[in-house]
Amino acid sequence: MLGWGPQGAPAGGGGGHRAAEVLRHRLDELEKEKSSLHFQLPSRQPALRSLLGHLHAQAQAAVRHRATQLACSDDPHTPPRIEPKLLEATAQDTLRVSITRRDWLLQEKQQLQKEIEALQARMSVLEAKDQQLRREIDEHEQLLPWQGCDLTALVGGLSLGELQEVSKALCDTLALANQMPLCAEPPETIRRKPFLYSQ
Repeated sequence: MLGWGPQGAPAGGGGGHRAAEVLRHRLDELEKEKSSLHFQLPSRQPALRSLLGHLHAQAQAAVRHRATQLACSDDPHTPPRIEPKLLEATAQDTLRVSITRRDWLLQEKQQLQKEIEALQARMSVLEAKDQQLRREIDEHEQLLPWQGCDLTALVGGLSLGELQEVSKALCDTLALANQMPLCAEPPETIRRKPFLYSQ
């Protein structure tokens, strides 16, 4: 807890430089306290958190300005003269950096989303190709058992017109076989009369 003298200044003297250091130290303690507690702290609210960040930036600017003054001054006890415009400019710089960082993150997120969509489209193409390859493999595997069956002698005695009719009939049969649903259960009329099979 901060100690304050009778005039409203931090106890122990030291001027604005010491006050800025104490303020920055207290802000750091609040940040540590916030991360160590499990319940919701007021400092986690966006508006208050933004204010704390603004105050922290001003405190750091005051410390840097005071350090520069002490380095350039012969009297280290000279009270600091910090113009409000300087602190306001520093806060604006911090805000600009934050906005720039946010814009960059949004661009990165959009780019990542585009890459995800491109990968999803690529996956769809690959899955379609995989299904096509599976169908072709199944078709070739179905032909393997018939490799030893030579029908040359049978079809050799057919005319061109007969061969075309046979080919068309086989093609139509295969097309219908692919369209007809495969039923693994007996017809409904048979399922309704189980007593015929129980006798």
